[in-house]
Amino acid sequence: MNYQHLTQQFNRNHLHLFRAVAEAGSFSRAAEHLLISQPAVSQQVAELERHVGLALLDRLPRGVQLTPAGAELLAYAQRIAALETAAFKAMQDASTLKQGRLAVGASTTIGVYLLPKLLAQFRSRYPNVTPYVQIDNTTVIQQSLLDGSLHLALTEGFAEHELLHARPFYNDELVPIVPMEHPLARRESITLAELAKQPLILRERGSGTRAVVERAAAKRNIALMPLLEISQTQAIKNLVAAGIGCAIVSRLTLSDEPPRRLALLKFSDANLERPLHLLTVKNRTPGKPAEAFIKMLH
Repeated sequence: MNYQHLTQQFNRNHLHLFRAVAEAGSFSRAAEHLLISQPAVSQQVAELERHVGLALLDRLPRGVQLTPAGAELLAYAQRIAALETAAFKAMQDASTLKQGRLAVGASTTIGVYLLPKLLAQFRSRYPNVTPYVQIDNTTVIQQSLLDGSLHLALTEGFAEHELLHARPFYNDELVPIVPMEHPLARRESITLAELAKQPLILRERGSGTRAVVERAAAKRNIALMPLLEISQTQAIKNLVAAGIGCAIVSRLTLSDEPPRRLALLKFSDANLERPLHLLTVKNRTPGKPAEAFIKMLH
């Protein structure tokens, strides 16, 4: 049997009419239920039988009876109908956010200090949407977004890829921190050049914080020679508190910092304010959950 030919000839409407006749028990009752003529129903079912090369219904004086092949096909027809109903309901639920999945990526600082509050707000509005979260540095998150693993991303760094669309959603500031017993702790402000002469602990390359700091230093012809490069901001703060070195961190990361553990200064010659960006991929539909999350941000 040429299954490819049979599949091409298999008319979904034929299957629907066959199921209606089989479940109603007669052509006349099926036609009445479907609001079409009985001859039209009979003709379509007969055409289905010709396509499959098998008798599906025994025509009796008072209705129809399924043949063995017809009983087997009815089971498939009913499963197909159930799948269609489930698929349609899933699409309806997705369009109204009664179900769905939100895959959001965040660079490290946002993921730890800002995203939890945003997700709590989103979940309170859409409790049936399941969130998936990826937290990593900006470079990795942007690549995951481009690969299609994420619906949207929130990052600190610059979006330089031509396929990414970036829009600011929050203003952040990078600030210098030093150990409480450090001589600089007695000052209110320092220059970026003065801080660069200290043992510096910086985020790893690829992080948004590192990119902003390096760009500001390059504009002032300042060479950065970090003592340590670490991917976790909390570890950086702990090292500074232990007197290992000085650092530049997001002001967001100091919101839960206990008093008198770190000395927070200001830059007298550099304003390291930066917008945090919502990223999406150009010409790609992010989906209803992502659209709702974006609307919430703005």
